[in-house]
Amino acid sequence: MINTGILNIRNPAEKSEMSTAQETAHTLLSILPLLNRVMVVELRQEGGEETTMPQFRVLSYLAEAPMTVSDVARRRRVSFQSAGELVQALVERGWINRIPDPNDRRQSLLHLTDAGQQEYERAQEHMLERISKMVENLPEEDQVLIRRAMSLLQTVLINEVEQDDRDVSK
Repeated sequence: MINTGILNIRNPAEKSEMSTAQETAHTLLSILPLLNRVMVVELRQEGGEETTMPQFRVLSYLAEAPMTVSDVARRRRVSFQSAGELVQALVERGWINRIPDPNDRRQSLLHLTDAGQQEYERAQEHMLERISKMVENLPEEDQVLIRRAMSLLQTVLINEVEQDDRDVSK
């Protein structure tokens, strides 16, 4: 058995009383911490030891579009204070800047700086390279199977997140 920090990974040969859905959920929850660990190693090699996954996530949000600290807090499901501290760390690193919101003078819009965009792209590329090299060790038919499973899982998760977002905004 391997402890991933969330669940112990059982030997697949062990008998289980779980349903197929429960087995799938168990497997997914045991894989996510391992994947996150690989991503964090790449992120820190690229951005420095003080770079965190939450910081990278904020860079990814801002790569899509500018947003406010309130937007970051909502998207990360954290307090405004926690989001503000996260944003401030990125401002201090020169990766994002605050620009007054033309629609609301009380708020600032967060934008990636050129350095922040470069850092985000560089870190993302390194993570993709690392994970690609790991997946390349699998037979092609297994890679296709994983891609299909991930596509199905992505659809389910997108629907769930969208529903959660609707519930939160009520």
